[in-house]
Amino acid sequence: MVQSLGRVGRQLAFKTVLYQLVVVALLTIMVALSTQWNNAWPVIAGGLAAIIPNALFGLIAFMHAGARANQKVVKSFFVGEGVKLMLTAVLISLLFLLTDFNPLWLMSGFVFAVISQWVAPILFLKST
Repeated sequence: MVQSLGRVGRQLAFKTVLYQLVVVALLTIMVALSTQWNNAWPVIAGGLAAIIPNALFGLIAFMHAGARANQKVVKSFFVGEGVKLMLTAVLISLLFLLTDFNPLWLMSGFVFAVISQWVAPILFLKST
């Protein structure tokens, strides 16, 4: 039972990250086809600035499961969320400071990835 709880959490996290990748890929294709191909790179970079920290959160947060490990579960969620927030801030800052990407396309990739992160669990939990 304990192993299945952890496994369900990891599977949901994996599905969420996969859903984010699909959403950002579709947005990238739409932007590339409707504008210029060089606008696709900022969309990808912005999307990955949200997806990579979210994937890391999923790995950290679902390391433990079960009633006996309740303190470890809570701690891993707090640590995972802290790492996710810090890494997101660092990645977005680096993208703005070190690239000449158009901020509109960069933030559109980021925002779509974050919104898909909120929508994905609702879609996947309804199907289970």
